[in-house]
Amino acid sequence: MSGGTGAGPEGRGRLVFIGLVLIAGIVALLAYAATGPVGIEDRFASATGTGPHDTGEEGGSGVAGFTLEGQPILYSAVLLLLIIGCFALYRKYAL
Repeated sequence: MSGGTGAGPEGRGRLVFIGLVLIAGIVALLAYAATGPVGIEDRFASATGTGPHDTGEEGGSGVAGFTLEGQPILYSAVLLLLIIGCFALYRKYAL
């Protein structure tokens, strides 16, 4: 009978979940601060000294170093399915 006050196993589970989300967010921000908005291909090209490859792609079209290659609608659909699946598991196991 915790009453949603955060006591008991339900409250501890939520606190652990929120803590893990915060830790993952902090690690992601630190990784972004260390690498910047440069994509993996650009970092590899500068590290090996090969220069940018001419692939016919326009540069700088991504956000925060990420670009979508392919159909954005397909990526959005997969992301939506993953979110729904995670929410369903969260509700089933009441984490």
